[in-house]
Amino acid sequence: MVRSGRNQTPSATPVQLPLEERILRKAAAHQEAGRLRDAVQQLKRVLERNAAHAEANYKLGVIWAQGGFGNDAIAHFTTALKSNPAEPRYWLSLATTLLGLGRVPDARAILERFKREAFSDPLTLATQTALVGNLFEQANGLFAERKFSEAEALIDIIVLLDENHSEAIHFAGLIAAATDRPELAYDLMSISIYKDGNTGRFFINLSNIFTNRREFVPAIECLQKAIELGEDNFLAHNNLGLVLHKAQRFEEAIRHLETSIALNPANALGHNNLGIVYHDMGRIDEAIACYGDALAIDPTLVSSHSNRLFSRLYANDYNPVEYITDARAFGSTFADPLLRNRPFVNDRDPDRRLRIGIVSGDFYEHAVNYFFEPALRNFDRTQLELFAYSNTPTEDAATARLKDHFDVWRSIRCLDDDQAADLIEADAIDILIDLSGHTAGNRLLVFARKPAPIQATWIGYVASTGMKAIDYRFTEGFSEPDGVGDDLYVETLWRLPRVSACYQANPRTPDVAERAPCLDNGHITFGCFNRFTKVSDRTLRAWAEILRQIPDARLLLEVASVDSDVIRAQVEKRLSDNGLPLDRVMIEPRLPRNRFVLNNRVDVALDPFPYNGGTTSLDTLYMGVPFIALEGDSFSSRMGHSILNNVGLPELSVRTVEEYIALAVRMAEDRDWLLALRHDLRGRMIRSPHMDHRLLAEDMAQAFRAMWHRWLAG
Repeated sequence: MVRSGRNQTPSATPVQLPLEERILRKAAAHQEAGRLRDAVQQLKRVLERNAAHAEANYKLGVIWAQGGFGNDAIAHFTTALKSNPAEPRYWLSLATTLLGLGRVPDARAILERFKREAFSDPLTLATQTALVGNLFEQANGLFAERKFSEAEALIDIIVLLDENHSEAIHFAGLIAAATDRPELAYDLMSISIYKDGNTGRFFINLSNIFTNRREFVPAIECLQKAIELGEDNFLAHNNLGLVLHKAQRFEEAIRHLETSIALNPANALGHNNLGIVYHDMGRIDEAIACYGDALAIDPTLVSSHSNRLFSRLYANDYNPVEYITDARAFGSTFADPLLRNRPFVNDRDPDRRLRIGIVSGDFYEHAVNYFFEPALRNFDRTQLELFAYSNTPTEDAATARLKDHFDVWRSIRCLDDDQAADLIEADAIDILIDLSGHTAGNRLLVFARKPAPIQATWIGYVASTGMKAIDYRFTEGFSEPDGVGDDLYVETLWRLPRVSACYQANPRTPDVAERAPCLDNGHITFGCFNRFTKVSDRTLRAWAEILRQIPDARLLLEVASVDSDVIRAQVEKRLSDNGLPLDRVMIEPRLPRNRFVLNNRVDVALDPFPYNGGTTSLDTLYMGVPFIALEGDSFSSRMGHSILNNVGLPELSVRTVEEYIALAVRMAEDRDWLLALRHDLRGRMIRSPHMDHRLLAEDMAQAFRAMWHRWLAG
């Protein structure tokens, strides 16, 4: 018998963890200490026992993902998720790894299912928020690189995870705008404002959509709201100034642009935009100074140099030599370094159908198309295959009409210059034509890359681009006779045998007045319907002398925004300062309803100088009103001379200001001669080369073929 000296209790036995859990803990310790190989070995031991073990697969997936082995990680995350779909970490880790591999659609599919699980624990929500923030940062980077489709795919995932993410919704609107989907952009930006109406930036960007649609009232309201909210104030004032300018509310535009500059003096675009308003008000010297200020702040601002060149053409002291010097500087600074020096692979058959590309920012209701469309409509399409490269912000009925005359229509508005040049080169264009020059909406830096073997500029601009990459400029012999003007161009002048552009009458043009106004008024009425920007002080002084010599004569002018008391006062001061009697000058607003109608109140039109009228002068003749022109020494100052010669009225073009004045006096005094000039003036226009559209198309086609043969010959 065994005896015990005291009572005893059994000793405590430690709780034994399952083997898999013990291995997982070892793996975690190895991983924390950086011994990843040992951690992997331990995790594989678990999987040898249970290949579907959720946590072991997850942890192994994490190690592979961190090591850059994404595909291996995906296999393990997928297994973990199948084994335990109730664990949110598995969903998010799989989706994140798929995103890292660029498998965005697969990631979206996983996250869509994850979203349906409706996990709500704080850790999962925090992880989801971090993922959204990371995706938004990536989307911004992709947008900056113009990788719009990739950015949009990430934004789509963000909105899937957080449907109230107003920044992401708005950002989707920016992407839609950048990819030429304005209606979608409008919808998305409006939704973002509905969700968050206190972010001024949202209103600024929505205003751009309205502005591109030429809906200026809501654009202005958006920008006023942005200013009220106080966010991005300098930008809101800048953009409001631009919209007010487009709405021809010039004084208000100046006020807001000056405010923008005061808020941010280093904003070069503010100075540039102020210059644009000054230009359209005819304050050319101030405009040129503003462009200079912009370039002093940012010498790389291409638009300011282009704008300065354009404004120089209107200056009272316009000097063609100074202009071409500045144009060459533009070319050497901005264009020449971009030239692509590589051989072209175009089919060198001399007689094949040529591919002609035409680049313009004005493929809508714009004056350029009244000159361009007649030739376009009459080109022999068996000889020419026509490609349009449109930089037009808003399409209209004119756009639809133009599209019918092209074989291929491409929008390049949302492409950068390299992308547009690559597209043109891929289309194997033989001859690329610019219709804009240094005017708004140009894509000159696409031409700078030389995407076509032959490049030329035509119609849209009256002087040199300054670019070596543009080979030719189309012109004709009256504007630029042989030996005249060649030294004022970087491009080679290609003189067409008759005219370099044709006139197409506006279908809304009314009938010519049956009687000259002087027969009913008892006095001569002179007039000018050109933009007041073109009317130089020299021109005004000549007009003042005409009115002095003809005491009962009147002068009718058409001036933009003259309904504004401030603008009218400025215009009247300028007229008075140059000697014009205000009681004999009638000033009408420049409005669509006045186009053509005012012609029937004028006996004789007076062409401005040194920058002559173009479209306006042809409209004037078509309305049965003769005009007087002063012949200059450059294309822009010889347009009137060319028009009159081509219509058979060379006697109305003179060489000196004194002759200009004397001719006006003679026309006022010799009523019989004046009435004879006015008789059948529309018929004379119709019979002239200006309206022989087929002949111009043939001349252009022959020029294209000759250019092609010259290029082939080397």
